Amino acid sequence: MITQIIIGWLATFVTGALVWILLEKPDPLREIKYAEVFVKDFGAALISIFFTIIISYVYADLIKLLIPASFKELLGGFGVLSLPIWVRLILAYFIKDFWYYVCHWWMHHNKYLWQTHLWHHSIQQLWWLAAQRTSFTSRFLFQVGFIAFPLLSIPPEVMFYVGLLGALHENWTHSNVQWRSWMGILEWIFVTPRYHSLHHTQIGAYNMGSYFTIFDHLFGTYINPDSLDPNQQIFGVVEQPITWQKVVGI
Repeated sequence: MITQIIIGWLATFVTGALVWILLEKPDPLREIKYAEVFVKDFGAALISIFFTIIISYVYADLIKLLIPASFKELLGGFGVLSLPIWVRLILAYFIKDFWYYVCHWWMHHNKYLWQTHLWHHSIQQLWWLAAQRTSFTSRFLFQVGFIAFPLLSIPPEVMFYVGLLGALHENWTHSNVQWRSWMGILEWIFVTPRYHSLHHTQIGAYNMGSYFTIFDHLFGTYINPDSLDPNQQIFGVVEQPITWQKVVGI
């Protein structure tokens, strides 16, 4: 278990470093003094690593609790588990992203759940390393969506690549890169850095998808990045100082 967690976080930092070296540093949208924000954001990332370790230990038991064998047998009876693995992967990603969207929406519309998400929205300099700043309760709630993958019998060896892609995508969508016109084409389906950066501004409860933009379009939480000036963005919530309660998410 510990080995898997270490590999996962190495993947996070390696993909993040690649995003920064290849995309963010050569073509930044905003001027960020990385040396000044690195220590704070790296410390926040280490705290999130600790949270991930705790959650990972209870995740296997959570799967057994929430997915009884009879339910998987039911899916098998309908032929779902007989579908090609690429079809089941797409289904799992959409289920996971729908769960993410619903949780995310409630976090922005319920004063108690907002406490679970506040630490992430305290980011005032948006770049890839800041993406790791996630409270314990927020990470736990979002992690539940990954149950879709074992539910649809996605093999463990495939889950390594799911995790790798997730780390790369999260780092990229939080990266400080110039807005490019080709991103608008991708946004017909996928979340991009400019799409997600709007969510971290004072606009707040819009553009809340993780991987896909479809749920924002369906439920009226979509804002077209082309309608806003990227140079006028202000990040971070104006709240009381971040305390241990905010870091835990209570």
